[in-house]
Formats: sequence, C-alpha cells, structure tokens
Amino acid sequence: MKCEICNKSEAETAIIRGEGESAEELYVCKACAKAERQRRQNKSLRTRKVTGLPPGVSMSITEISRDGADMEPPPFLGAIVNAFHDMVSDMEKARSEAEKEAKRKSSVKMTVYPASQIAQDFRLRGHIHLEALHLIGELDAVRRAIRALGGELVGIDVDGVHDAGHIYTFKYSCSPDCADRVVADLLESERSARVRLFEELPRVFGDCLCRALAIMKNCRLLSPGELFDLLSPMCLAAKEDMLDGIAFSEIKALIRDIDLSSFEDKLDQEARDEADAARADEINRKFEEVILNERAEGRFL
Repeated sequence: MKCEICNKSEAETAIIRGEGESAEELYVCKACAKAERQRRQNKSLRTRKVTGLPPGVSMSITEISRDGADMEPPPFLGAIVNAFHDMVSDMEKARSEAEKEAKRKSSVKMTVYPASQIAQDFRLRGHIHLEALHLIGELDAVRRAIRALGGELVGIDVDGVHDAGHIYTFKYSCSPDCADRVVADLLESERSARVRLFEELPRVFGDCLCRALAIMKNCRLLSPGELFDLLSPMCLAAKEDMLDGIAFSEIKALIRDIDLSSFEDKLDQEARDEADAARADEINRKFEEVILNERAEGRFL
C-alpha cells in the first residue's frame, strides 16, 4: 500500500490527522509521519504570522555564544551575600508595614463600592479591571494614592497567583461623593493607560500577549487562577480586535466560567494534577489556532 500523503513510498505507520468529526486515519510512510508531527508542533508553537520567507522556509535561533578565550567567572559570592542581606531586611520591613496596615484596616469601617456603577468597559466579573495600569507599571502608585484618600483596591489571590487578572473591589471609608470622584479618576487613569499601552508601549503589550498565547498553546498543567491571569490581557486585545481565531465573546465566556473559589485546594495532589491537566488540554485546543492578526502585527512589530 502506498503512502496516502505522498503516494510514492510504501506506507509503514498510521497517523490521525485533524480533530473531532473531521479526524481521519491515514497510512503513511515514515517521512510523511515525521513531517506531519513537525507540522503540528510548529502550529502549536505559533503565536503570530510570519511573513517575508520563501515557501517552506522557517527560522529558529538555538544558541547565541561568543568566540574567544575562556572568561574568568564573575566575583558573584559577595553579591549573593549582599543580596540575601538586603532581601532579609526588605522582608522585615514588609512584615512590619503589613502589620501596621492590618491594624489600620481593622479599626476603620470600609464600604464596598457597587460594581453596577462601574462603566462596562472597565468591569470584569463584577470588579474593576486594571490590566493596563499593571502593564505600564503604574498600578502600585495608584493604589498608594487611593489608600491615602481612605480607600482600598482589594484584589483576588487564588492558586498562588497574587491579584489574579488584576481585577479589584474598591472599598472606601470616605464620603460617597468622594468615593465617586476617586472611582471616576481611577477609570480615567485606566483609560489613559490603555491608550499609552497601545500607542506608546506596543512592544510591552505585544510581549504580554505572545507570552500568554505561548503558555496557553503549550502548557501541560493549568490552574484556574493562572488561566484567569492569562486571559486578562487577552480580553483587552480581543476588545481592540487584535486576535484571529477567537472572538471577544468567547474570551468573556471563558473568564465567566472560571471558578476562583479555590475549591480544588480541597483535592489531593493527584486529583488536582488531573484537573489541571484536563484544563490545560482544553485550553491547548481552544488556542491552537489563535494568533495576533495583521492589525496587531502593525502595532507590535
């Protein structure tokens, strides 16, 4: 029997090509089986379109090295000791500040700002979505400013991910009018951050999206908290029509269905690994065909 792909060599093995109802079993030669396996691997690793290469030509970088004589090892031991000393000092300082903050919070009655008053563009799962402020590096400064005004941005910690998805509940101890002004300024800051991210810092946003896509295409274990964190920047990209292969409504549905209650913490390690593996396989399939589209490429590259 001849190979069902090249129709030249003798068929030596069977492969499955396609998925779901379109899947078909083919009897092929070893060379075609290897080429098909390589095609699937390249497809799963791809996050953006590649242009400017002749048909059938691909590029990869496997090593960057420097010719010349042997180089002496750096005097790193002293640097490690100093870094460890600084780390211990920072930990002590952070612990002291955390204790003071905890005492302050316990003595002040805080009111939760209603999510219904947050504009839809800045609301995600009933919280304020501040992904852009995080990506441009201004979120910590904004949180400090809000704290000085008697407010607090409370994030979600789940599955070891701190402030997962960068969504926050706003709590305040000031007057309702003051809280309204704080929220209005906060949303304006996030709006400006998104403009800066798209117009002035496109490489930062592109890097974030490509990292998220690479993980979702190739991960083998994926917790709910990590998935939610990865989908957060994808949500911004989908809103701006920067993705091919998935719609904004699909990403919103994925985000909506993630359980952030940490219920899987009650499972034993084997059961948790099985749940994380099943979730990873599902997301691998969901994002296999997703890439940055030409509009995104024009901004990020």
